[in-house]
Amino acid sequence: MEQKTVAHALRCTVTKVSYFENAQRPVVPRDLDEVLLPLYGVPEDRWPDYLEAADKARQKGWWEEYSEEVLPEWFRRYVGFEQGTSEVRTYEPQFIPGLLQIPEYTGAILRRGPIELRQRDLDEVVELRVRRQSLVTRDEDPVALWAILDEAALHRAAGGPEAMHEQIEHLVEMAERPNITMQVLPFSEGIHPGMSSGFTILSFPWPSDPGVVYVESGWSAALYLEEPYEVEDHIVIFERLAQQSLDPDASVAMLRELAKE
Repeated sequence: MEQKTVAHALRCTVTKVSYFENAQRPVVPRDLDEVLLPLYGVPEDRWPDYLEAADKARQKGWWEEYSEEVLPEWFRRYVGFEQGTSEVRTYEPQFIPGLLQIPEYTGAILRRGPIELRQRDLDEVVELRVRRQSLVTRDEDPVALWAILDEAALHRAAGGPEAMHEQIEHLVEMAERPNITMQVLPFSEGIHPGMSSGFTILSFPWPSDPGVVYVESGWSAALYLEEPYEVEDHIVIFERLAQQSLDPDASVAMLRELAKE
């Protein structure tokens, strides 16, 4: 259906329809109910889902209170996606995944990063990361997290031996949660399909949605892959990485030994 046809039905400009389609402006529930849902032939039994989504889309998320310095636009989108996900699958070759970091570890890697932050901004970035972690630690309906850590990330000390000891002990503690699966990809496996970069697959609670793959590019950009074949390709890579990794019990045993070291 052409934009001008939708604009005529809504009695608005084509530009406004373009804003809706590009997620630059939320759709008013009344426009959905009275015009768009019947116009597009959406079955009436699915209308409540869309109306609820439209209502929620007009509410500001807690993460939107942070400044651009603390939460740049290229990452703000990811945090928004993360809040609506039902499952997170992440592979990280260089760092402990953000949802599993302790504040000391986060602060240490930010201080060594290429972007110099004021102490106030640094503290807020750490606070933001801790708030994100409530996704997997909350008591009610925590998000499922499946994390594969390259052994290299565990040996790359951040904040000194004491901080790294606490970080690895924290991983052991988090691995005991029923909603968290943790695996370590050991050096002994040699070459593997995740050599080029880390990535995160976000799945959502709608059967028709293939999900989103997030690939961070350096410290100032990211790729969001949303085509079904792109998501499926990364799911296959993730499954192969899981096959090459230690099983969860053996992974925790390795973590305990590393913590002692």
